[in-house]
Amino acid sequence: MNIRLIYFDAPFWRAETSRIALHLGEVSFKDERVSRDEFRELETSGKLPYGQLPILQVDGAVIAQSLAIARFCGRVSGLYPIENAVHAARVDEILDTAAQITELLHPSMREKDMDKRAVMRQELATETMPRWLGFLENRLPSNGETNYFLDGQLTIADLAIWRLTGWISGGHLDGIPTDILDGHPKLNIHFQSIDQHSGVHRWMSQYS
Repeated sequence: MNIRLIYFDAPFWRAETSRIALHLGEVSFKDERVSRDEFRELETSGKLPYGQLPILQVDGAVIAQSLAIARFCGRVSGLYPIENAVHAARVDEILDTAAQITELLHPSMREKDMDKRAVMRQELATETMPRWLGFLENRLPSNGETNYFLDGQLTIADLAIWRLTGWISGGHLDGIPTDILDGHPKLNIHFQSIDQHSGVHRWMSQYS
């Protein structure tokens, strides 16, 4: 199987989830990272089904939309629970939540007026993000040793939330405090657990 994953050179969860899943599953793939100029060329060429990245090419067939790509990569890498429909639905739920949280942040990212952006980020930091991070906290098992969303089983849901929370708390968003996970101890432990995973650490070392 010839797999080619195309995205920007950034560890954002929408593509990094799939990259790391393939890496952990030892699935051979071409990790193609494009510049903004190259993206614009792809956009005008009509090769992007929805005018956006990431896209995945599998033996020439194109798969678009980050969650569909993540589920495919999860299946071929063994990080998506295909044998249990309830577990698969739980993974899908967490992926959808990651997308929803990202959309909640987008208006402030598009706002050009810095004063208005500051007000938006204040609300995000004090109300919106704590609320949604709390939802995720409540979906983690209460007594699991590994603190994965599926107790004892690493899945693409864990990779997505790890990258999402790393982005939110990583100082990349002005006005969002870097200690925002401190009020969510299980989610904080989850982040640390994935961050210290040996395979994940090897992959992420390329960004250092």
